[in-house]
Amino acid sequence: MNKFISKFFFYYPVTLINGEFIAFYKPFYEKFQHASSAEQSAYKQQKLKNIVDFSKKNSAFYSQSFAKNSDMKSISDFESLPFLSKQDLIKNINLINTSKRRFAKVKTTGGSTGEPVKLFKTADALARERAATWRAYSWAGIGIGDKQGRFWGVPHSRKNSFKAKLIDTIANRFRISAFNLSEASLELYYGKLKAYQPGYLYGYVSAIHTLTKYCMDKGYAPIESIKAIITTSEVLSDKARKDIKAFWDVNVFNEYGCGEVGSIAHECEFGRLHVMSDNLHVEIIDKDGKSAKTGEIVVTDYYNRATPLIRYKLGDFASWSDEPCPCGRTLPVLGGIHGRAYDLIKTSSGREIHPESVIYIFEELQTKYAAFKQFQIVQVEIDRLEIRIIKSEAWKDEIEVLINTAIKRVIDESIRIGFIYCIELGREKSGKMRVVKSML
Repeated sequence: MNKFISKFFFYYPVTLINGEFIAFYKPFYEKFQHASSAEQSAYKQQKLKNIVDFSKKNSAFYSQSFAKNSDMKSISDFESLPFLSKQDLIKNINLINTSKRRFAKVKTTGGSTGEPVKLFKTADALARERAATWRAYSWAGIGIGDKQGRFWGVPHSRKNSFKAKLIDTIANRFRISAFNLSEASLELYYGKLKAYQPGYLYGYVSAIHTLTKYCMDKGYAPIESIKAIITTSEVLSDKARKDIKAFWDVNVFNEYGCGEVGSIAHECEFGRLHVMSDNLHVEIIDKDGKSAKTGEIVVTDYYNRATPLIRYKLGDFASWSDEPCPCGRTLPVLGGIHGRAYDLIKTSSGREIHPESVIYIFEELQTKYAAFKQFQIVQVEIDRLEIRIIKSEAWKDEIEVLINTAIKRVIDESIRIGFIYCIELGREKSGKMRVVKSML
């Protein structure tokens, strides 16, 4: 589709119908990336006060949680507020939600940590998230309407699959399944991308890297229409970045975020991860909960008043950078992100399956049944998976049958699946839990 047609006849009209005034917000975001430290500090304090005051008045959870805290008058007052863990969010979601949820979109997310979360996000918050993201994409020379080759998950249900195709059409993108990375599929993907002529590639690091290595091995030429590659959802290793950049002959821009709050940080043309500090407040804390240069990431969403997230602990780890960026933008810079490494699932036939393929199964079941608190998939042998589950009170025995059937359909009918019901799931030495883990 032509970029102009996509932008003005599809993307903007559809988002406007949904109440997302993206074009209206874009000038603010373009200006704020160069705001002075004094301007940023004043903005941060006002936005934190606004969301805290609103949440205390409109959320039963925060009204109780913040009852012992005085009114917020400074950042130190804010830093005295309690943290919100993912377990807190799941357990108290109905108390956290406000009346604005009735006009908000449902988001089921959190599958990458094994703890699916169903929350609500207002149209205003979504519009601001998208405006900040498009600003960041402009650093890569990408604009609204540019054709995208998207390496992403493909929903398993017919209804969700149709919805994904409709969204892809509106966003002018061609979706490539990250769930099937066999040689035959990679050959097909390269051919389809060559015919589609996307302006950029976007998606999971492992999926883009796998196609890149395949093309390198085959001696294929890069697709000349591609002017940038944006990776997301997984740790971008130096090796992956080097391979991707070398083959496609374009810069690789890494994106960091999570489903609960959206975009958190994006790389600029100098490879620095700038925080989207006009949409959210990012803290890095040590094991004692104190501010630190390196530690766990904590975020507060300024604008989502349907399911407010205040001092929300992500479970990822990062560090701050004190060096000013050569790009001249004054948005804070993260020195590095530590965590969220995935394992591909391998089959005896030689296929490699992206873990999101399995995560999608659990997310869809969680949306419908809310049957478990946490899960982990471990490949213990080439033909055997262990599904480790912490049940919720809504668990039913037939959920096991649904999981078994769906996994066999996605991976292989011959795969052996064992279920282990746990009180707690083990984590890596880093403190992270890999929701899909290979022992091969």
